[in-house]
Amino acid sequence: MNPQWSSGQQQNYQNYAQYPMGGPVQARRNNQIVPQDRDGGLGAAISTAIGYLVLIWTVFLVNEFIFGGALNNFGVRPRETSTLWGILTAPLLHANYGHIVANSLPGALFAGLIAMSSKRLFWQVTLLITVVGGGLTWLVGGANTVHIGASGLIYGWLAFLVVRGFVNRRVMQIILGVILASMYSGLIWGVLPTQMAVSWQMHLFGGLAGIWAAVMFKRGRARG
Repeated sequence: MNPQWSSGQQQNYQNYAQYPMGGPVQARRNNQIVPQDRDGGLGAAISTAIGYLVLIWTVFLVNEFIFGGALNNFGVRPRETSTLWGILTAPLLHANYGHIVANSLPGALFAGLIAMSSKRLFWQVTLLITVVGGGLTWLVGGANTVHIGASGLIYGWLAFLVVRGFVNRRVMQIILGVILASMYSGLIWGVLPTQMAVSWQMHLFGGLAGIWAAVMFKRGRARG
C-alpha cells in the first residue's frame, strides 16, 4: 500500500532526502565562519570567557587573603604520587598579581573563541590539555618543584586554535589561527628553558596537547 502524504509531510520528506544529516539548516551552518553546535555562539563565548576570569580570580583572591598563598602548594609536583591530583588544580593557582594578570586576557580570549564553536568542545579540549599537559609535566618536570598557573592551558588553547583550521580545512579558521599566531608569536619562547621560575614544561606539553586536541576533535566538534 502506498502511503498518503499531506503537502507538508511531502515537503519534509523531500528536505530529509536532500539533507539526511539535519536538513538545509545544517547545510547553511557548515558555511559559517566559526562552525557552531547548538551550544555554541556568541553567548557561549562571552559566558565562558567571563566564567574563566571569575574562576581564576576568585581562587587567587581566596588564596591570597584567606590562605596566605598556601594553596600554591597544591600544584603539579613531579613524580610525587601523593599529590597527583595537583594536575587538575594547578591551572587555577597563580603566584602573584603579575602572574594572574598575564594569564587573564589571553586565556579569556582563547577560551571564548573555542566555546563559540561549542561549549562541549571547550570542555573536551580543556580536559585533554589539563590531563595530558599536566601529566607530562608531572612525569618529566624538575625534582622538588611546584608548577602552577593557567599558562599551560593558554598554550594548549592557542595551539588548538592555530592548528584546527588546517585539520578541518576551513579557510576562515586558518586565517583566525594565523592572526592569533602573529599576535602571540612571542609565546614561542615560553616553551624553552630560558627563564628561571617559569614552567616551560607546562607550556610545551600544554601546546602539544592542544595540537592533539585539534586532531582528536576534528571539524569543531567531537567525533561520534
